[in-house]
Amino acid sequence: MNTQLIVIKKENNKLVFDKPGRYVVFFSNISGVISCRITAEKVELYLIGLYDMKGKEKYKINTEQIHISPNSFSDLYLLSVAEGSSSLAFSGLIKIEKNAQKSHAYQKNHNLILSKDAFVSSLPTLEILADNVFCTHGSVSGPLPEDQLQYLQMRGLNRVKAKKLAITGFKNQVYEKLHNLGININDSH
Repeated sequence: MNTQLIVIKKENNKLVFDKPGRYVVFFSNISGVISCRITAEKVELYLIGLYDMKGKEKYKINTEQIHISPNSFSDLYLLSVAEGSSSLAFSGLIKIEKNAQKSHAYQKNHNLILSKDAFVSSLPTLEILADNVFCTHGSVSGPLPEDQLQYLQMRGLNRVKAKKLAITGFKNQVYEKLHNLGININDSH
């Protein structure tokens, strides 16, 4: 199946998916709204975001996965790394309209908070008006797991290198997901 890539670089975006197919929407370090309306059956939509925040960077992102037609799929995967006094406010909505039976929708938001002044707010939301659907959402925020760092240190890395490697591995989950969908995006985006 051909995959169409849409890279979001501006603040507010209203996307309509009115033809069957696989779509990947990639965004990184932007604020605004990304509204995705699925108006055709057999749409397979992936929204993939990465926020790598340092210093005083502040972002606010709202995503919408609105299923209007039946037999559609959407998956939001958003990772963030917050250092310094940076912040991210994320709000994500999955809305399944009454006629969008047999739709599947997912939201996953994972956040690494690497300093006491960094802040992430995550608000995933479901609004389900149909009765034959499958939807999940979840969010996790916290520091690097100490056991991960200890594991890497037991393999000969000092704490600084262990932390750097763990952060790189965390961010690489986004690129791995993209790669598994047949998309290769480098760090320059």
